Amino acid sequence: MSVTAPDQVAPGHAELLERLRRVDLPTLGHFLEEGFVDPAVRRLGQPHRMAGTAATLALDAPDAAAVNRALVALRPGEVLVVDMGGDHTHAPIGAVTIAAARARGAAGILVDGVVTDVDALTDPHSGLPVHARGTTCLTTKRLDGGGGRHQVPVDIGGIRVAPGDLVLGDANGVIALPPAALAAAVHEAELSDAAEPELLRRIRAGEDLRTLLHLG
Repeated sequence: MSVTAPDQVAPGHAELLERLRRVDLPTLGHFLEEGFVDPAVRRLGQPHRMAGTAATLALDAPDAAAVNRALVALRPGEVLVVDMGGDHTHAPIGAVTIAAARARGAAGILVDGVVTDVDALTDPHSGLPVHARGTTCLTTKRLDGGGGRHQVPVDIGGIRVAPGDLVLGDANGVIALPPAALAAAVHEAELSDAAEPELLRRIRAGEDLRTLLHLG
């Protein structure tokens, strides 16, 4: 199943998400100071842009059933955001959970912890964009499902992510912020991206850097 089309995600934010899909995430870093996830959380899944609305899970125990309940509740275009509560040893995400997330139309998964089955996560036919701290063979267990809290604010890589925040990820890192904060920066980022090719051309052509670069 392919990732959900932009008009199916996050009612009211589809246009903003589509614009954010076209902006280089480091360009947003020129205009924002908050919302940047710890760089130890890196892309481990498909090499595609992740962009969607946060559906959160605070996992209080290595409880696979709690993860499964969150997966079943996912809506198309959402990013499952998993706060492991400091547990960086048990993987809540692997081949089966990725398949389930794709079946629900997820836009990606963000875990403040580790994942497993990395080959399945990166597979172009069965994977998804996944960002996490690393990989392991140790997984969550089949408990009773009571070890998780769904759709609550969570702490991911040093930032607070609330249900409905927009989550963006690429090879450079992850940004998660409320829609209003990203909407305030996206126009400036678009202008910067549009101007960059000409600036690079002039630098490569040997023009005086003193006339091209901001020197204060």
